[in-house]
Amino acid sequence: MYKNLSNCFLLMLLLGVAPSAYTATIDESIRFITSSSEYVEIRNSDLVLLDLRYATTNNFTGQNLYGNFDHAFLHKEAADKLARAASNLHAVQPDYRLVIFDALRPRSVQYQLWNVVKDTGKQKYVANPKGGSIHNFGFAVDLSIVDGKGKELDMGTPFDDFTDLAQPRLEKKYVSLGKLTQQQLQNRLLLRKVMQDAGFIQLPIEWWHFDALSRVEVKKNYSIVE
Repeated sequence: MYKNLSNCFLLMLLLGVAPSAYTATIDESIRFITSSSEYVEIRNSDLVLLDLRYATTNNFTGQNLYGNFDHAFLHKEAADKLARAASNLHAVQPDYRLVIFDALRPRSVQYQLWNVVKDTGKQKYVANPKGGSIHNFGFAVDLSIVDGKGKELDMGTPFDDFTDLAQPRLEKKYVSLGKLTQQQLQNRLLLRKVMQDAGFIQLPIEWWHFDALSRVEVKKNYSIVE
């Protein structure tokens, strides 16, 4: 895959086309991810449960954006931190598991997502694929917590809820208004603690989104997954 992409870039340079204009297919993206030693597959285990929403129609787009690919990957540095977070949760709540909604998202999929939200009120929640999302580098993960029966903890809103109630930065406001309960807040704080203690950074507008490194560091030092 490296060779194929390199050949594409070389041809584009000879033709005077900017490499950033190249868009991989989803199949190309998947072949690259699965053949690279930089990315680690996240599997179902006693500590982690997969519920990959964009590999189904159970997401806000109503579309399966990944086709037949229903595996979760992260950059190996992010995967190490996720393993620590899962262990952190197990230490305080042995029956609980992290549930993964989305992980590494190739830019080929980001384009599909962007096309759904472009010029709508939801556009602000999705990174423009031209610059890329931290998901596109394999350093972001969307997740929650499930109890011993596999039921998601109540976080006050579902995953991918595009209302102010989903924003961590506004939690105090909505607790005071009675729109977010103390139990819902405690559930969010539990998720936040196990993730932050493992080195993740909470996105202030989505309770489910965590970055393994800062946006600046990721974009400066790592390559996007086309």
